[in-house]
Amino acid sequence: MSLASEAAYDRVLDELQNAGQEHAARWLEQLDGRPRQKLLRQLADLDFDQLREFRRLLKEPPAEVDFGQVEPAPIERLPQNEAQAQAEDQVLQMGTDALEADRVAAVTAAGGQGTRLRYDHPKGMYPITPIRRASLFQSFAEQILAARRRYGCRLPWLIMTSPTNDAETRDFFARNRFFALGEDSVHFFEQKVSPIVDSDGRLLRAEVNELLVGPGGHGGTFDALASGGLVDMLEGAGLDLISYFQVDNPLVTVADPRFIGHHVRKGADFSCKVVAKRSPEEGLGIAVRRGGKPAVIEYVEVPDEVASARTPDGELRYLYGSIAIHVIDVPFVRRVAQEDALPWHIARKQYEIVDDEGQKTRSAPGGCCKFERFIFEALPMARECAFVEVRRESEFAPVKNAKGKDSPESARRLMQQRWLDWLCAAGASFQPPSDLGSAVIEISPLYAADAEELKERVEPGWQPSFPLLLEP
Repeated sequence: MSLASEAAYDRVLDELQNAGQEHAARWLEQLDGRPRQKLLRQLADLDFDQLREFRRLLKEPPAEVDFGQVEPAPIERLPQNEAQAQAEDQVLQMGTDALEADRVAAVTAAGGQGTRLRYDHPKGMYPITPIRRASLFQSFAEQILAARRRYGCRLPWLIMTSPTNDAETRDFFARNRFFALGEDSVHFFEQKVSPIVDSDGRLLRAEVNELLVGPGGHGGTFDALASGGLVDMLEGAGLDLISYFQVDNPLVTVADPRFIGHHVRKGADFSCKVVAKRSPEEGLGIAVRRGGKPAVIEYVEVPDEVASARTPDGELRYLYGSIAIHVIDVPFVRRVAQEDALPWHIARKQYEIVDDEGQKTRSAPGGCCKFERFIFEALPMARECAFVEVRRESEFAPVKNAKGKDSPESARRLMQQRWLDWLCAAGASFQPPSDLGSAVIEISPLYAADAEELKERVEPGWQPSFPLLLEP
């Protein structure tokens, strides 16, 4: 062992001792050669102050939300009459102006694997469209390319990966020639990982010579953008607005001018798309003002009596839930990253681990503690937020499970219904297909990115036949 590695070894032993993680030193003693060096490097790179903070959080009961300080957030609702529709036209123009002024970049959180989809690859590679089976990544890429052509802007795409899927994601884009976007306009950056610990805060191993770690949640977007030099890049290019979305929602409208317009009109730092909740129990974080500041409160923190509270006209008091689509000012990203004040949340999960005897085993259910930060926790730092209502059926089709609710099948049904609605709005004449469980329609964003564009391409009275694929 070199003098440098001896020094690193001694320092790591001291850090482990001070952090109450002495058991990890015994792991090193059982190894030699490259396996030992790999584990030693991982241990040396640990943030031991963070590790001590995780242990403290495990000992403290989670703070309960004081709903005496909480009220429903003001919502920019969908227009209900002609006057409101005219006001929305002005907002839409403000968003269009921002896009045409080349102020916007797209950011996608894509650090996850398709494990719950039974797909052993990055989730963004999942073949989601009903006829072409284009991937989530391709679907978004075509939207971005269509927006560039429509607004004459650069609209670079920044994709947040994780150490688990970064290499495969980059290779997928290279093999697909960056979907005609241009390699220099697609930027990958990795989110940081944090150690996953047991219920006592002790380090765990995924392999004999490898710590169990996991991505720190989408709240890590701020730090990852800043530490990866991308905030500097955006500011240097005169781009001050981010269209943020997660990779598992194929109904996202990338760089939505209406949403951007509301954000700009309100002078917001950080804005959220919301939908009306279907029921008090639906798992969406609620849009609120908390202590006078904008916030989203995670649904698991909302007591049943609060979630089910009604207004005098029978509507849910806390009606609107966030769907994880945001517009964020670039200077705000820098400020959040510098302050590094987002709270940690504990997710208790089951993992395959290596026990102290070096044997692979499954942890007890909920026996591993993963620490995550949520992007919406930055909202109270914003001077203002536009909570913008959208139609659920047009904008929200999460793909999380292999079957049933929030699955590829349910998403494809929603995608196809939206395209059929576009055809109707364009004046096409047809009998709607009865079974949206099969592949009946697909419209590439490069053919028409929305109902208005389709209307420009379809003759009134056109009688399409199904299955129908519209692409350039």
